[in-house]
Amino acid sequence: MPLPNYVAATRLTQAAAHLRQAILLIEEVAPGIVQGFVPEMIATRSQPATAASGQSVMPTGNGSTRPSIIDETTFSVRWADRTCRLGNTVAFRLLERLARRPNQLVSCETLLDELWDRHTSRDAVRSTVKILRRKLTAAGMEDLAAAIDGSTSHYYALMLARR
Repeated sequence: MPLPNYVAATRLTQAAAHLRQAILLIEEVAPGIVQGFVPEMIATRSQPATAASGQSVMPTGNGSTRPSIIDETTFSVRWADRTCRLGNTVAFRLLERLARRPNQLVSCETLLDELWDRHTSRDAVRSTVKILRRKLTAAGMEDLAAAIDGSTSHYYALMLARR
């Protein structure tokens, strides 16, 4: 294949990945617009909402809010008065993605599209979840690590409903 065609094909592939991400964003935002709130992922790009206590909060989907566990400015997780700095890593991005829609299953295919641009396999997702759980456990966040549910084949979720 001549080089110009390869470059064009690569750019088309990248554009398709960006379009998929845009579609996912629209799907997440549309229900919130109807209910009158802006999801955290949009709010944090401008200015995060804050509770009276000064802690950042995120919408729950029913118009109420709950404390956010993700701190995008320091690439950290805050849980039960503890902080775990994950850095600008795929483990942080994975937890941020799962926390964006807690209690909802996210397919490995979606995670591969959004976090890896399809340049790896499901084994990378499984490995990253394992690393993330290990880091959270080492930081004293065993219950948060246990809330990362992978019991449904090829799906993951951050299950916070009963917590």
